[in-house]
Parts: sequence; C-alpha cells; structure tokens
Amino acid sequence: QMDEFMNRRYEFRYNTQIGEVEYRERFSFRFYFHPIDKRAQNSIMLDAQSEGIGVWDRDIDRYLHSNRVPIYNPLEEFLFHLPHWDGKDRIRPLADTIPCNNPHWRNLFHRWFLGMVAQWRGINKKHANSTAPLLVGAQGTGKSTFCLNLLPPELRAYYAEGVDVGNKRNTEMYLSRFALINMDEFDQVKESQQGFLKHVMQKPVVTIRKPHQASVESLRRYASFIATSNHYDVLTDTSGSRRFICVRLTGPIESSEKINHDQLYAQAMHEIKRGERYWFDADEEAILMETNKEFQIQVPAEQLFLQFFRAAEATEKGEKLLAVEILGRLQNKKLFNLSATKIIHFGRILHKHQIP
Repeated sequence: QMDEFMNRRYEFRYNTQIGEVEYRERFSFRFYFHPIDKRAQNSIMLDAQSEGIGVWDRDIDRYLHSNRVPIYNPLEEFLFHLPHWDGKDRIRPLADTIPCNNPHWRNLFHRWFLGMVAQWRGINKKHANSTAPLLVGAQGTGKSTFCLNLLPPELRAYYAEGVDVGNKRNTEMYLSRFALINMDEFDQVKESQQGFLKHVMQKPVVTIRKPHQASVESLRRYASFIATSNHYDVLTDTSGSRRFICVRLTGPIESSEKINHDQLYAQAMHEIKRGERYWFDADEEAILMETNKEFQIQVPAEQLFLQFFRAAEATEKGEKLLAVEILGRLQNKKLFNLSATKIIHFGRILHKHQIP
C-alpha cells in the first residue's frame, strides 16, 4: 500500500550533488523538484494516513532513505543527454564576446572550459581543474552575468557566487556541492588567504567530516572556479600566477546573442571523447605567467628595489649582497619598518625578478 501510494502521489530522487532527497507532487502545478524537509515529510505521512494506510513518520523516513528512491546526478543527467555536436565551434566565439587585447584568451578559455566539463565527468581522479579565468574590468560591464550564463538554466542551482574563502570548511564543502564557483570581487581575497585558495583550487577530492558524524568522508569534487574584479592589481603570489587566466576588459561584454548551451557542451563532450587535451601544458602555463604580470601587485619594497637596483649584466662587475643588506639600504632611502617577515618576502621578490 505504501509503495503504491508513494509512486502514485509523488516523484522522488536522491540528488547526489547536494546529498539530499528531492520530491515533487504528481499532477501538481509545482513542476520543479524541491529538497524534502520535515514539513514535507510530515505532510506525506498525514496524506497516507488519510487514505487509511497505517504508516508513521519512521516508515516514511526509512522509505525516503532507501534504494526505493532512485539516484540522480544533475550534471551527468545533463551531459549524457546532450544532442550530437553539429561541428560548429561555439566555445571560442563565446570567449570572443569578452572584448580584450589578449591574443591567447580565446584558446586559453577553450582549454579551461574543457577542463570544467572533464571535472564534472570525473575523468581525472588525481588532478583537478585548478585554473580559473579572472575577468578584470569596470563595474557594469557584465562580468558576473557572463559567469552565470556559462551554465544552462537547469544547472544554475549549482552556481555559487561570493564565496567567503576565510570560512575554510564551507569553501571545501562547496567543491562537492556546486558545479561552478564565481569568486566575485576577487581583490577582496586577502593575501593571507591566497595559500589556502591555491590549495583548494588544486584539490581533486574533498575529505571532510560532515556535521553530527564521527567518520571522515571522501566526497567527489565537481566545482571549477572563475573570478571577477574591478581592480587590476589582484595577484599577490610572488612564485607565479599560473592558476589564473587574467584578462582585462576593454568594454562591455556582448550578451545580445542567446547561448546554445546544448551545442556548447556537446562540443566539449565530443572533443574530450576524441582525446582533446583539457589541461594546460608547460607552454600555456608560460603564457599565463607572462600575460599575468600586469595584474601582479607590487609591494613598496619591490617598487623601491626596481627604482634603485637592477641585476648586473654578464659583462659587468656586480656587487654581491644579501637580501637583508639590500632591504637595509632601501630602508635608509625610504622610511619603513624592517622585520623578519619582510626579509623572507623580499627574498621571494628578488627570486621572482631572477636576481642571482
């Protein structure tokens, strides 16, 4: 009786993306699935009892958390029910809607987009899609709208915006919960948080203990990253910036043409299946490092060093100095406090500028 009632009145599915059971009523004006909460569960029990079925809340709970409810993965459901690709390139023209002067942008975006789809499919269990486009431009140019429109309407429930990197637990949980994470206002990410962000971006598996559970669980990662900023000096890592595809907008993003998401993702699926590379090789990472230089923050000590010093040429006789000696001379020229932390950081700055 309970089986017949549940199948006649409701549709259920276990959404592996959010780890919850979802439902919708049959023959109802509510067309979308919703996560089942205590109120909905009690309503189901009362409806069953009103039909003379002797069930209690524990019976409903057992049913909903059993194999009677089918497994559902929204990303796989979307990707594996796409039409055949018609052969027309749509990924690079989508990148071209962003006006910029970076000649490598369209190909770098294409590579990242393939990496995002490969991440959803879980092709590579050892490496994650650890690179993120970073759109830099004035307010009102459509950066956030472009990021949202990358996902088809049926997957926009798995889009996150404005992530608080300072909350490490939630940020790691987002890797499993969402398909695309937009780090809006990226310049608000503190320099002290950059190390954790780098760790999260390259993390292939989410290992975490869920609330009220004693055991540690390994969750599959789905999320890829994209970022936006209104300011140009956003990169702080002195070791390089190969994790970001920085692009400076020269105008508003073209958004008049509707995106054909089915063919856009069908192209990505076709190219990945054909063996197209979805990760960045050494040459492309070198391009990223070079094009990202203009977005690098220059701290005062670095600016002063470039003003008063340079590396000796091979034919010149240079002066050999420790980093602390150079910093001491700079301190004598300009007033700022000398500390052990600044000395360590200053050594990294010299290494970045290839000072022997």
